[in-house]
Amino acid sequence: MSPGKAESVTFPAKDQAVWPWQAEPYRLWSLLEMLQFSANGFFWCGRALRSVRADCLAAAAVCVDGEPGFAVYQFIDGKARDKALSSLEAVETHCRHVGMTITADMAKDLIDTLRGGAKQSFDWLINQTDTIERLAEKELKGKLFLYIPPERAKFWPTRTDPHPFGNVVAEKFPSVAYDVENSALCLATMRSTAAVFHLMRVVEIGLSILGRVFDVSLTRTNWAPAISEIERKIREMHTDPAWKHLPDCKDQQEFYAHAATHFAIIKDAWRNHTMHARGKYTEDEAERIFESVKAFMQKLAEKLAE
Repeated sequence: MSPGKAESVTFPAKDQAVWPWQAEPYRLWSLLEMLQFSANGFFWCGRALRSVRADCLAAAAVCVDGEPGFAVYQFIDGKARDKALSSLEAVETHCRHVGMTITADMAKDLIDTLRGGAKQSFDWLINQTDTIERLAEKELKGKLFLYIPPERAKFWPTRTDPHPFGNVVAEKFPSVAYDVENSALCLATMRSTAAVFHLMRVVEIGLSILGRVFDVSLTRTNWAPAISEIERKIREMHTDPAWKHLPDCKDQQEFYAHAATHFAIIKDAWRNHTMHARGKYTEDEAERIFESVKAFMQKLAEKLAE
């Protein structure tokens, strides 16, 4: 940036909703959403502090005998003070939200001094913002940040797309939300075997829901006997009084037979291995299992619900 040229910074100001959870205070915000917003905010905090310094240089620019210079020892004018306050208030609020209390307190002290009306020079304000930035850098050394590559970020739930398996699955099977979300987070952070573990928990919930249709419980049994009992009852649907008179009995029997077969395949292919130490999965394998389970749960949601 050239000296004396103020940079325009798009940063939440005091006349705006600084944080999304302030704009929608009665909406339930997840920690994930707050952390995502915080990552973006760190960038703008640094840019805002540099903008204050750039504004100071722009306001102090002078021309003496045809030569440009900066009268940084002159007092801050009202316009420069207001612009600095707007940026510093946003910096203070953001640092406070993410636990950088020392930096936030320093920014608050500077805000109070500027509001106090005492005459201060541009040079003083430049030095103060530089001190805050260096303090933030030191305080950030105690924070851990994780980078998610773009090809993995697609699995990370977002505010606009919070359900990795889609809205229908989330509505029909609310109890799978925890494991679906965590399977997606594990894929995003390259914890592939953990992702498959959560996916098997999702499938188990789906199996228990299918079992209820045929009065088969997984409470005191394993997958194998439960699936066998479900398959037996599906084969008998055409002779069962509860089913045989239904006009779509044949279609339902076909749907449930395919579902039961898929559960059996999942059990043999992934579930049994995942539940034991020998089961380890690569990122590609976990992603394929994720897409398979996603498609299967979406198919179940066509006829089943909790």
